[in-house]
Amino acid sequence: MIERLKQRAPLLSNRVYGAAALAALMKADAVPKVTPCAHVLPTGLTGRSDGDAATGAYVQSYDYGFAVVLSLRAHDPLGERAALDEVIPMIMEIANALAGWTPDDDTVGVFVFRRAALASFARGVAIYELNFTLQDQLRTIP
Repeated sequence: MIERLKQRAPLLSNRVYGAAALAALMKADAVPKVTPCAHVLPTGLTGRSDGDAATGAYVQSYDYGFAVVLSLRAHDPLGERAALDEVIPMIMEIANALAGWTPDDDTVGVFVFRRAALASFARGVAIYELNFTLQDQLRTIP
């Protein structure tokens, strides 16, 4: 996802990072120094059904959740205009980069855009959380 966003979301200027970078910011009680930027995080798994064991193998569909945390300064460096004017184009660019894409041939589904919402606004930085799911299947032989 990180490489995909670096390639397909030019408004982020290659500032796309993983969970460890966001954890380091949180540990330091800091906000990103350069924005806009995004952090990609796995958010969990949700079963889609009770599964099927009748075929000699257990198969269950699930959604793998991901969040893209978009950080954006409220004003440009000169304080002349609201940088938040750019948030909708950035959200749409991120959604278009990921929605309908599958990371590999072994995954059953494609990324589905679920929602985008303001998660926080502190120290002049607006933080938006964009949620996506990717459908896949558990396939095991009991």
